[in-house]
Amino acid sequence: MAHDIQYLSDYVDIRQLNALYNRYADIGDGQAYSSLYTVDAEFNIVGNRIYRGRAEIASAAAATSVTVHVTTETELDIQGDSAFQKVRFISCYRAPDKAKNDFVATGWYIDELRRTDEGWRYHRRRVELDLDTNEVFRKMTISDQFNALAEAQ
Repeated sequence: MAHDIQYLSDYVDIRQLNALYNRYADIGDGQAYSSLYTVDAEFNIVGNRIYRGRAEIASAAAATSVTVHVTTETELDIQGDSAFQKVRFISCYRAPDKAKNDFVATGWYIDELRRTDEGWRYHRRRVELDLDTNEVFRKMTISDQFNALAEAQ
């Protein structure tokens, strides 16, 4: 399969976007995390809710600072200024006292991305957990935070 320089450049940029997503989510930096999305983005955690726009998306990220996100190779289809990807992920709980990491869940990110003036950004991100969402949140000790966000909707 032959690819041109533009495709390869876009591929690297999207991989970097995914790496930044993991890092910003892991530290709970909602502002930096939400900047990886288009202004009118949707972040859908299936079984929880859809977060719309950067402010709501930032609030979801701020609740995840006890999570370690690990992603695998991307299945990526780039079509001009749009791209679609499916990425397998693993989530672990990181104890606040740094005494342990526990495996929590696996799942999929299914994304629609857009090229913007800021670079590639998530336009629609769908999180499909392989386990029950409420059980995952309980294991990560973030149930209260996400329940409060769901009630604020």
